[in-house]
Amino acid sequence: MSRKMFKTIETPSGNGEISKAGKHLAYVSYRLQVEQEFLIIELVGGKKEEAPSGIQNISGEVTLINEEERMPMLNTMNSNQSLTLHLADGRRLQIVVAMTGGDPFYRTYRVFAPSSAGFVSG
Repeated sequence: MSRKMFKTIETPSGNGEISKAGKHLAYVSYRLQVEQEFLIIELVGGKKEEAPSGIQNISGEVTLINEEERMPMLNTMNSNQSLTLHLADGRRLQIVVAMTGGDPFYRTYRVFAPSSAGFVSG
């Protein structure tokens, strides 16, 4: 018998930058959660094996560092525009920004990676 489940495998956080088409949009602090899908196979005798399936979900929050960068972020929210989050460790991640809590003037926004491609090394 087998089943699938997601496990958190990484929780990157730090200060970074969001860009759109290679141009600076905002400096942010970020907190992300990377979940990996695993196939759990139950073997005879009660033993279990776990195998990663390759599917990852990446989501989290970004908070604006500079208040004056709020308007460029507001213009991208809920538009499905692909942005790039540049992490402190040099990796990059394609993200989509969504509003948090119904208040567009709040400085913290939800972000999602629109595909399971994951991080790109810098």
